[in-house]
Amino acid sequence: MKKEQRKPGFFYQTMAETIELIALGSGSRGNSLAVRYGDQTLLVDAGFSCRELKRRLTVSGVDPGSVRAVLLTHEHSDHLSGCRVFCDQCGIPLYLSGRVADRLSRDGASLPSRLCEFEPGNHCDVAGFSVAPFPVQHDAVDPVGFEVRRGDFRIGIASDLGKMNAAACRHLTDCDALVLESNYDPEMLRNSERQYYLKRRISGRFGHLDNQSAAAALRELVGRRTRVVLYVHISSECNTYELAHRSGKQTLVEMGRPDVQLFVVPQQDPLPPLTIRRCDADM
Repeated sequence: MKKEQRKPGFFYQTMAETIELIALGSGSRGNSLAVRYGDQTLLVDAGFSCRELKRRLTVSGVDPGSVRAVLLTHEHSDHLSGCRVFCDQCGIPLYLSGRVADRLSRDGASLPSRLCEFEPGNHCDVAGFSVAPFPVQHDAVDPVGFEVRRGDFRIGIASDLGKMNAAACRHLTDCDALVLESNYDPEMLRNSERQYYLKRRISGRFGHLDNQSAAAALRELVGRRTRVVLYVHISSECNTYELAHRSGKQTLVEMGRPDVQLFVVPQQDPLPPLTIRRCDADM
């Protein structure tokens, strides 16, 4: 297993006029998000099979061959399951926390042949993108969110977290696009048939964000340059797309920001690509 060295710091190439987000799907059965700038694409998580990832990329108009690397938020299977085959077939590296790499290796997990380990809190250059992994509160080995920068654009991503911490607030505030968990509706969780310990885990500070907490986070994170919010990791049993969207949209209206586009990412199909233009990012 070959480990590659990352280079710290920011690195920008000739700036394109737009950046695209392609939400390939999100939920307990798989998560993956593509960020495309020019002819280069990063994948954040690969929780679908390699075949399904390639299918979803292709129907979204993204050439799987344009993917330069996969960034892993944490080791749970709904984020990891397609990483090895996809990375090895495409000949690209998987970027992951060193602690996660060690745990997966000790557990005998099958990993891609090319690994790049990072330390949360340190920037790394990934195919011309500047990536800042930051720690989040979730019941995993060393879970992270990502702030991805390219040109004038900033994308903030936090798909699994029980509570907003200082690092998450710092990296997610005033991004052009914000990808944030809105996992469950508290009343639906309380009334569900899930066992009590599982309800406690989900609603705990190392579990998942509920709709109200996600909406409250919008008040702190949405800034002048924010144009797009994606809600991800919607529970199929303890939430609905409609409830999550209504909660977030109402908050944006109350904030005086009805111009911010809010999308709920479904599990079964990708969203159409979302384009952010430089004139938006420069505002």
